[in-house]
Amino acid sequence: MALYPSGNVLRRPVCKSCDVCMMLARISPDGEGYELRQFECPKCNHIVVERVATDPIATASAWLRGELRPPQ
Repeated sequence: MALYPSGNVLRRPVCKSCDVCMMLARISPDGEGYELRQFECPKCNHIVVERVATDPIATASAWLRGELRPPQ
């Protein structure tokens, strides 16, 4: 597994078609706190896109600052 500069671990999925470890093809932003990671199989060209939090702690703290409040 590789580490990103942000500290996130890169999890490489296994292709469901041919059981080969997929390669990271591209990363693109997907809203505040998220990114899309596109993986491609080097053997059969199958594509998987995953949406991941770029910083799970920051994403959770943004959620906690929202309108949700405990019952009183």
